[in-house]
Amino acid sequence: MKKIYNISVTLRSALHINGGTAPDRHRVTIKSNNKAYIPATLFKGMVRENFEKLINILSEDEKYKNLKMNKCTGKAKANEPCSCPVCTMFGKAGFQLSRIYFDNLETSQEITYSTRANVAIDRFLLKARNKALVFSETVNPKDKKNNPVVFNGQITAWVPEQYGNEILVCLTDAIKMIKTIGLGKSRGLGFVEVSVYEAKS
Repeated sequence: MKKIYNISVTLRSALHINGGTAPDRHRVTIKSNNKAYIPATLFKGMVRENFEKLINILSEDEKYKNLKMNKCTGKAKANEPCSCPVCTMFGKAGFQLSRIYFDNLETSQEITYSTRANVAIDRFLLKARNKALVFSETVNPKDKKNNPVVFNGQITAWVPEQYGNEILVCLTDAIKMIKTIGLGKSRGLGFVEVSVYEAKS
């Protein structure tokens, strides 16, 4: 069963970005045409983490009952498939491919950027360093027309019949759980509102 969902991420605060190319889960990348986007890999990792929490830890809701009965043991070898809901949908190391594909979340709005200064922290002493500043570039939460900045994209999922709608409920709940993206939560950065709805076929 194939399902396509539209995702929109609305900024509620400035969003920390980084123009580098390293595969860091906290990065929001700037395109060459000066447009920011949220990488699919970053968003997918957050959804997978929430998805696993719903099944294994957080919810005792009846709607996850069958999914909970198939928890991942982590004992399957790399060349053996795992039938748990997490590995089934998101894949695992070895030869088990993902059944869910994420687009980069992009915006068509004319966005603006800010640079914020912070005091550098010594990682060993956990104290502020003297005469040391750290500068962070952020996407402002409002565009040039003073509208909230919204990033949009899609996810496509192929759901096995044995799980059906139950796994889709868990997936959409995992997406809605996302409240922050990127670094700087303690400094008020990265707060978002995420909505997900099924795309019209």
